[in-house]
Amino acid sequence: MKNFTLLLKLSLIAAFFVSCSGDELTNADLYQEEVPQKIADYVGSDSNYTIFNDAILGSEIQDWLAHQENITLFAPTNVAFENYLSQNGMTSINQIPQDELAQLLKNHVIQSELLISDLNTVEELFVETMAQTSFESSSHVMSIISNHDGLKINGVPVITPDMLFVNGVVHSVDQIVELSTARTFINECLEFSSFKSLIEASADSSTAFTTLESKFQSGLSQELTVFVPDNAAVDTFLAGLNAGDTNNNIAQSINFAISTQLSFQENYEVSELSDGLVISTLGSDVSTSMNSQSDITFSTGPFSEVVKFRSQDFTSIQTSNGILLLTDKVLF
Repeated sequence: MKNFTLLLKLSLIAAFFVSCSGDELTNADLYQEEVPQKIADYVGSDSNYTIFNDAILGSEIQDWLAHQENITLFAPTNVAFENYLSQNGMTSINQIPQDELAQLLKNHVIQSELLISDLNTVEELFVETMAQTSFESSSHVMSIISNHDGLKINGVPVITPDMLFVNGVVHSVDQIVELSTARTFINECLEFSSFKSLIEASADSSTAFTTLESKFQSGLSQELTVFVPDNAAVDTFLAGLNAGDTNNNIAQSINFAISTQLSFQENYEVSELSDGLVISTLGSDVSTSMNSQSDITFSTGPFSEVVKFRSQDFTSIQTSNGILLLTDKVLF
């Protein structure tokens, strides 16, 4: 009983000193929850992103990062900006034209939350960024995210993935993710690797690749439409050529086929394609037909093969310098 009384007295004395202290912890202190951090707060407080933070101050990007929900940011580090400026002969982000900088920043934002786990069942994902084309403000530029050789966006490796915040996820990159061009997808997408090889086998491959990666306005006076066959379509095309053609005929056929996939006429979105439309390519005219179910087909003449979209659910990819129409055959 004496031991219990002594213990009680000691407890009361300890409680007295705690209550009289000016530094005591209240219940509010003990049970205070950490306020969830938003992406904008993280970018503004981390010394690795000071240039990016300076670039977005006062812009709609800053507002998105602070208020939009379920977004994905590929956050460029200071190293990314320093290298980009150096490669373009600049020393400050203030030297980047304002409109160009705005689209460059938007290109790092996706309006949905994307984690590495989302790529567990697919090797590649085509996503729409917040960047817009310079020739059609309602058209958003797409990027390709791949996971077959580490997580990359448009070929740029992610150095720190899956940083979670209350309004989305951040993946850190130490290179600027530039707006995709037609060549970006042809280079990076595994399903277009045979088409890339077909271009490389053509007589004027360097010009074709230069065209596909040229920036609209600074390098191209007119936006592109590119008919892009998948690997199976290219393999079928080459098998048909190898059946009986001479090497010279094969080379000519490849050159003609590549030129027929490229058009400088317009950025033809699928919604703009109509029955009887003729698209002029570098090789020949491509006629568009539409049946009663609104299925679209293409042909280069009355005796040519009918070419369809590879999938009616996914028909095109919008890039900064034009659009890729995904076909089930090589136009020839």
